[in-house]
Amino acid sequence: MMSTELGPLAIHVENRAYDLHRPVGCTVVVLERRDWPGNEFGFWLPESVASWGNWQGEHARQDWELFPGGRGRCVQRIPEMEFTSTFAASHGGDCLWFDTTVTNRTEETRNNTWVQSCFHFVNAPEFISIRGERLWACLDGVWTTTDNAPRQEAEEPRRVKFLREGMRTERTVVNVPGFPHGIMPQAATHPLFITESFDHQKSVGVASEHFHHLFNNNDCILRCLHSHPQPIPELAPGESGTIRGLVIFCNGDHEALLKRYEELLPAGKWPPRHDV
Repeated sequence: MMSTELGPLAIHVENRAYDLHRPVGCTVVVLERRDWPGNEFGFWLPESVASWGNWQGEHARQDWELFPGGRGRCVQRIPEMEFTSTFAASHGGDCLWFDTTVTNRTEETRNNTWVQSCFHFVNAPEFISIRGERLWACLDGVWTTTDNAPRQEAEEPRRVKFLREGMRTERTVVNVPGFPHGIMPQAATHPLFITESFDHQKSVGVASEHFHHLFNNNDCILRCLHSHPQPIPELAPGESGTIRGLVIFCNGDHEALLKRYEELLPAGKWPPRHDV
């Protein structure tokens, strides 16, 4: 098992099965804070890129390189594209910056290439929130927990999505076929999605640079949070595009984590990309 660390943040990579979701197994980046014993966070980086998905058997395996100081890089090649994912811990292990760069290997322009990563905490019992009562998002401009959304109206109440403000005007729950979940009536007005510990003394948040929506699968296998980026709009043959995100660990409640986010990204401006 490969591993790297920075301060209290220990990171390793392994192949692991997930009952019902990924029974044949897939590669997961495992994040653990030594000052938060007994809590393990899983990270699929990425979970899917266009037609590639980490649920697709042998294609789900990723070969990560890990480097000192909490850094890693993985290159994946399929016929139509190449994508490189990297992560880099910073600020003494309080933050994990990550990105995925996609390169078009075809002779045709690609439009709207979606890239998705999944941050899950089913093995972090202090952070599990069965009703969503400690899952915080900024909805309609107000920070609130997702138990205040009409989850019960969704075909699958454990899976909810909040579209970015301005994407629709309907104030109804929309059930989505294929992958059952509900689009909630509230609009997401901030890229951060936060889970807070039972004692409100620890919190973890995930954000993307140009977010499209927030998503939570709160079933008993994953307990995941997504700050889903907008698609890469256009890739000409040989052209590359990058999506970026951030995981923040905070010794404090959701308000303390939001304050830390604002310190890291003043006025929402993201820093230059890390070098891995």
